[in-house]
Amino acid sequence: MKTLVWRSAVTAAALIAALVSGCDAVNSLNNEASNPVTPEQSRAQVVDAATDLVDTLDLPVIEAFFWHSSCNDQGEAPFRGQIRIAYPPAETFDASSEEIAQMAQRLQDRGWSPDPNFKSHGTVLKKNNVVAVLGPQNASNPNRDIQVYGECRDMTTTKGDNQPEPVTLG
Repeated sequence: MKTLVWRSAVTAAALIAALVSGCDAVNSLNNEASNPVTPEQSRAQVVDAATDLVDTLDLPVIEAFFWHSSCNDQGEAPFRGQIRIAYPPAETFDASSEEIAQMAQRLQDRGWSPDPNFKSHGTVLKKNNVVAVLGPQNASNPNRDIQVYGECRDMTTTKGDNQPEPVTLG
């Protein structure tokens, strides 16, 4: 009986982890993506979305990096494109919170919408199956950032192919 309860708990935990991961396009039973894309397509998906964000917000980008990130803890396919956009901090945490709220509203005016299914400490928005997380300012990071996550549909990238590279946006 204990084994059955333990297995049920493990199965439930795995299901919750899959749901929280944001990779809803992945079939967790056979580790395949519906309608797979190439690494170039997964890159273009997030670069286009990040460019839209930067242009909409007239964001002063300090640096931006792209990489392919695995959608599971094993570092295996499927992968998705991901971008981190760093921009200057606000003068205070309160000012940062206000700016982020204004930024989120501007993005919502341009077709982005809240995504309650993607769990984060930041402000989460989604458009065209791409998720953007406007991270809160914190004392341990000299800059604020926006993380942009594409869909988990790249089945050909491998662990060795996911090194960060600088990108120019806007």
